[in-house]
This record gives sequence, structure tokens and C-alpha cells, in this order.
Amino acid sequence: MKQNNEPTHVPSRGLRRVAAVGLPVLVLVISVAFAVMVLKSKPTAERAKPQDRAARLVTVTPAEIAPPTIMLSANGSVEAAEATDLRARISGQIIWLADKLAPGTRFKKGDVLARIDAADYRLALANAETELGSALASLRVEKGQLAVAERELDLVGSDISSAERDLVLRGPQMEQARGAVAAARNQVAQAELNLDRTTIRAPYAGIITARNASLGNVISPSDTLATLAATDAYWVNVAVPVDQLRWLRARNDSGEGSAARVYYPDAWPAASYLPAEVLRVAAALEANGRMARVILRVPEPLGDGSPNALRLILGAYVQAQLEADLPAQSVVIDSAFLHENDQVWTMTPDNKLDIHSVKVIYRDAIQAVIGAGLAAGDAVVTSELTAPIQGMPLRVETRVPVPPQEDVSEQESANTGGEQPQASAPRS
Repeated sequence: MKQNNEPTHVPSRGLRRVAAVGLPVLVLVISVAFAVMVLKSKPTAERAKPQDRAARLVTVTPAEIAPPTIMLSANGSVEAAEATDLRARISGQIIWLADKLAPGTRFKKGDVLARIDAADYRLALANAETELGSALASLRVEKGQLAVAERELDLVGSDISSAERDLVLRGPQMEQARGAVAAARNQVAQAELNLDRTTIRAPYAGIITARNASLGNVISPSDTLATLAATDAYWVNVAVPVDQLRWLRARNDSGEGSAARVYYPDAWPAASYLPAEVLRVAAALEANGRMARVILRVPEPLGDGSPNALRLILGAYVQAQLEADLPAQSVVIDSAFLHENDQVWTMTPDNKLDIHSVKVIYRDAIQAVIGAGLAAGDAVVTSELTAPIQGMPLRVETRVPVPPQEDVSEQESANTGGEQPQASAPRS
């Protein structure tokens, strides 16, 4: 049998090693290339464009020019403009008291309010008149003696000095007699004055606020019979913020003070008031509230005495409105449109929200007066906005006017020529 002696080709060891290392690398490269191709070929979504914010529907009102004056609100109490402790000028026993001396009773100037026992003072007047008569008699005697001395001096005719002549003519005695007459006349005048003072009269028209004496009391000039208050005018002492004083005028020689109104809602009908004026501004602030004290003068606080007349009561707590002069170019808005930190919302000409601060010179529960930061005609946003943002778009609701509709009955009557519609017969 013939043997095949040709050599067989077997892969070398190096080739096997290359194949073992290269094949995984090739697979890795192909995988990476495929991944890159996949990433480059993935679909892409377009970024959505930001949409404009929807305009908020609001209502607006134009800011109005403030009037030249405004009424400032204040509270205070009623005081007596003139209060007097009625006292006697002499001592004695009270023998008569007028019914008008009761608290709350009104009286006129010169009315007799009390009488003191005058017996002692009549006797004192009689004694003073007696003393005057005696002094006048002594003066007449002295005048007679002067006449005798003058005749004697003429008979003697001696030349003497002026001092000796005065002594001869009884000059010192004459002066003494005349002085006694003058003193006696003064005593009579004092006695008459004391007798007149036993009748106690009202110093002015007023009202009794308190009574301290009774019939039969023995009083002295230091004792108070009653407390009086003048009724031609009362004072109302109100508290006003210090920054509002610059708009008020106190009464002076050149003119009257700022006008005011006093309301007493606890006793008077609604909207009823008495006229007043600013009289003075107190020199010191309140101890607690640090408010300024303004005194209002209320003339005729008790009215004409009729049952329906408006009357103020001393010590009453009342409300007042003071007419204040506002700065020029001020504007007024509803106080509800003034937000926190004195900010106002307005609508700009390009329909955007503008949030800005203003200078508030006065504010109450109804209105607010703006001194700067807001002009007349500015569109003030009156709607409530949740989370308002500066510059947010706004729009104003446009209302289409609706024509007035005629009454249905009148329209039907016109259509039927004025005939009333007849009811149809019921169907069987």
C-alpha cells in the first residue's frame, strides 16, 4: 500500500492568538457603531413655544380730583367753655334758695339764685350812716371854729409866718375832720355793698351742673354754693393726628377757624349735627395716644329750649367732622382700592397691571386722598386679583347697552288694537 508522505497544513499558534483577541474587539466596534447610528437616528420633538398669559378680566375706575376741602373724622368729649364755682362774698346763713339752683336748671344773667340773712348787714349799714352823720357834724363845728379864727387873725393883724398862720387857722384840725368824713362815707359804701351781696345773682346765662349748699347752711366766702356752666357756647375737645393739623385753621383776630360739625348719635337722630368751628389747638399732646388736642367751639349748645332742639350734654362722648383744606392736585379714590403698604393697582395704556406705592395724606373707612403717585384720570383697578404680578396683561369688560324693553302687557295691547285677549273654549 502506497503511503502519502506530503506534509499537512496546520494553523500556527500565533494565528490562533490573533483570532482570539481580534474577534471580541471587532464585535465591540460593530456594537458601538450600531449604537451611534441608533442615537443619531432617534426622533426629536420640537420644543413648545411659551404661550402668552391670558389677560385677566378686571373693572377699572378713573381717579378723581379731590375737592378743595374734606371732612376729617374725630372723636372727643364735651366741656364747659366757662365754668364757675358760685360763692358768696360775705358770711352768713342761707335763708332762701331759688328753684333754679337745682342741677340741670337753666338761668339768665342776673337771676337771683340765693339769699343770705341780711339783718346783721342792715345794722352795719345803719351804724356806718350814724358814723357818717357824726363826722359831718364834727366837720361843721370845725368850719365854725375856722371862721372865728380868721376874724381874730384879722383883728390882731400881726405879721406871722405861713406855718404859724396855718396853725392859727386850725389847718390840722380841718384836715382831720375832713378825713373822718371820707372814712365814714367809705364805711357806708362798704356796708351798702355787703348788704347787696346778701343777694347772690348769676354772673352769666348758664346751667347748674352741681349744687353744694342747702337752706339754713352758714357759709363763708370759701364755701361753694353751686357749680355753673355758661350756655352761650360749649367746647368739644377732640383728638386729631398731628400730621392733619396743617390743614386746619384756628380762630384768630383775622378770621374764624375751620368749620366743623358735632354729631351725638347716642341722643340725636341720624345725620343731625350742630355747627362748630376750630377754636384752638392745645399746646401739649395726649399722654397716651400722642394725638393732638383740638378744641371746637359750639355756639348755642342747648338750642332754643324747644323739646325737639338738639342739646349737648357736658361730658358726653361725641363725634366730629372738621373741614380741612387739601393740597392742590390731590386725587381721591375709594379706600378699598388702597392696598397693603399704600399700594395702588392701575391699568396702563397698553393694558398692563402697574403696582406702585402712593403718598396717602388722608384715609378713612370710605375714601383715601392721595397727594403723590396717582394722577386724575388714572385707571384704578377695582377688582380683586389673586397673586397680582407687575406687568400682567389685563382686559376690561365691554358692556353692550341693552335697549329698554316695553312692558309686555302694553306691547300685547298694542298688537291687539287694545282688545283684551279672550280665553279659548276648553276642548271636549
